[in-house]
Amino acid sequence: MKSKVDFALMDDFSDGIWTKYPGNPVLVRDQLWAESDYICEPNMLYEDGVFKVWFSQMSPEAHGTALGYATSEDGFTWTKHPDNPVLTMKNGDVHRPSVMKHDGIYYAFGVQHEQADDNGPATMRRWESQDGITWGDERLIMTADQYWENGGLSNMAVVVDEDGTWQMLYTGPDAAIGGCFGYAHSQDGLTWTKYEGNPVIPDIYGGDPELVKIGDRYYTWHCEALDSLRIRCRWSDDMIHWQTVYNDPQINYTQPWERGVPEDEGGTTAGYYGHLTDATLCEAEGRVFLMYQGAQTPLGIATFDGTFAELADRLNNPPLAKWKESSYGMVESGTLKIADNGSDRRPLVAKVPGVQDSYVLEARIQCYAGPMHRVSVVMRYADEGSLARFWLLDDEHTYYQEFSKGLFSLPFDIGANHACDAAWHDWKVEVDGEMNRLFIDGRLVGEARTSSALIQATSAAPVHVGFSSFDTWVSIDYVRVRRK
Repeated sequence: MKSKVDFALMDDFSDGIWTKYPGNPVLVRDQLWAESDYICEPNMLYEDGVFKVWFSQMSPEAHGTALGYATSEDGFTWTKHPDNPVLTMKNGDVHRPSVMKHDGIYYAFGVQHEQADDNGPATMRRWESQDGITWGDERLIMTADQYWENGGLSNMAVVVDEDGTWQMLYTGPDAAIGGCFGYAHSQDGLTWTKYEGNPVIPDIYGGDPELVKIGDRYYTWHCEALDSLRIRCRWSDDMIHWQTVYNDPQINYTQPWERGVPEDEGGTTAGYYGHLTDATLCEAEGRVFLMYQGAQTPLGIATFDGTFAELADRLNNPPLAKWKESSYGMVESGTLKIADNGSDRRPLVAKVPGVQDSYVLEARIQCYAGPMHRVSVVMRYADEGSLARFWLLDDEHTYYQEFSKGLFSLPFDIGANHACDAAWHDWKVEVDGEMNRLFIDGRLVGEARTSSALIQATSAAPVHVGFSSFDTWVSIDYVRVRRK
């Protein structure tokens, strides 16, 4: 009988929350009369078996931002309204729109003059509709008048509590002084009282809040600068005190389209590449759908298999809990995905308790997209300034390399790997004192000796292992570390 292997670290990445639709993006810029530059800022609802989404259109006819509308039967295949945009503002913008429904009426919120200018401080307005297509009853509901707003207003999200209180989370402009998110409340959705202690989420660069109340707790999904903008989640019991759900982003780069789509394929004409923003969520038939923007435009879908209540419970046990805080990884469809050049210098790492200088690291890895296959496996790590790794260049060249005091050593070629393709490959790294050996698919690729300087730098630190990528999109099926 085989004895059970006692792994010092084991992660099979079966604890992911979101699964991205493989056919993304689902909405692109293709109504040129209404979308001269971009589409963005979606707001999604599910009613009577139909998904509905309202979004920003840069309309040349309206000479500014207008409101577009689309529907879907399954949340993946969308049809835009032929008469888009459905809401424009004469001599103004329906900018940063947010659409919600309360007591059978649709409400659209939007700002005008996002930054203070010759027209004065920014203003926020509200419109009503019976069907989500024909809009009217425009009302001025808010003006930028708190110091931190710096004369500007930006995105907003609104929910209505069971007692009829309207709750709003909104953002100041990019130039807001010391703040990002403010809180306001209302009894009728027209007269709003701002919290005197605003901002309630200070000192971050981000925005685009989505607001969902699950049970007695408020959740917001919003973008935040983690190198570039990525989608995070926070929660609050009172709309004033907010906590991050966990330190890693909820939606990260795992699909190549998220880095940008060419103009002739429906991408933006503006320079917004490298941002994930504007999440919007709805529950439909036992699943939660999340629509979001890649590179500011176009729009993709991710799903969670469960209800909002089950999602809230799942958020209490986030993936990558074994891993050091990082803005580069995301667990999706049972695998860890890494697709960011920044991880080349800042790998995603996990602490391995109870091992010293003799252990085996095993992982199943696939480079599934990108111009290169440069995936790195880190087997010695003290901090971001002291590490050693094996990485692929091409089929015939595999390198051992060290990083110390801000500099990479010259890469040392240990041999051919025959793994630079889109197939899954089984990696094994043996660490034995100062010696490191790499096997791929059971074959010895080569070995290299760690320098005495790096041995000294890492000897006092707990053992960590990890992964990084450069110009490639990587899936990792499992990682496990055992004593040698």
